[in-house]
Amino acid sequence: MPKLTKGDRTMRGRPITAEEYERMLTKVAGVRKGDAELWKRLLRGLWLSGLRLSEALQLSWDADAAITVRLGGRYPMLRIFAEAQKSKRDALLPIAPEFAEFLLATPEADRHGLVFGIEGLVRGKPVDTQRASRIVAKIGEEALVVVDPNIVRLRVCKKTGAVTKVPKCATAHDLRRAFGTRWSKRVMPVMLQRLMRHASIETTMRYYVEHNADDISADLWNWQGNVSGSVAPETQSAATSAAESEERKPLVGNDL
Repeated sequence: MPKLTKGDRTMRGRPITAEEYERMLTKVAGVRKGDAELWKRLLRGLWLSGLRLSEALQLSWDADAAITVRLGGRYPMLRIFAEAQKSKRDALLPIAPEFAEFLLATPEADRHGLVFGIEGLVRGKPVDTQRASRIVAKIGEEALVVVDPNIVRLRVCKKTGAVTKVPKCATAHDLRRAFGTRWSKRVMPVMLQRLMRHASIETTMRYYVEHNADDISADLWNWQGNVSGSVAPETQSAATSAAESEERKPLVGNDL
């Protein structure tokens, strides 16, 4: 097996699908009985925005916050001050239209404080990112959204002491990866880099612009046929239509 070049990294996870995301939503209530709606809202926000978990937790309606929603311009945007920005620079950033719609659905009277409203021990301050990360990971685990079966951890049952192997399941970052993958099919890499707020375009290319191999293969079959030059495999519906057409064709000449 060829070795990775120095500095190469592989994702310890993967973009989750829409079906897997919906599955996670159905498991929130079992993990967070007292505030399930807040956590469902957080998952929706992560799915639609591509924000890092720490950024989403800090996101505020208040203009003086480290990360704030800006609705006054032509398009909704986020203003991120250096203290909350990985690049350590102030930035005014575009957001995806569906996330803008998500934000604008909030009644004006409720546009104050934390956007997702998940507070920690101090009133008005967001919950600790590590704690939130563990909760989202627990939701992914309950939904059985496995993102890497080769990475496992041991889980000990508190009641019986039984030890089971648990594969790596979806985390908040896999929701971010899903956002990047969806938008990599809609925009050019430089624009995606802005949406994802990557310092380097190499990060964007490595993690998000490589489309799913099955999608590419499907396009190749549709346009070119297989490698030997024959036509693409006929689907059942296509075969059925061809058969019906053959039945309707009048019998002439050698067909009799």
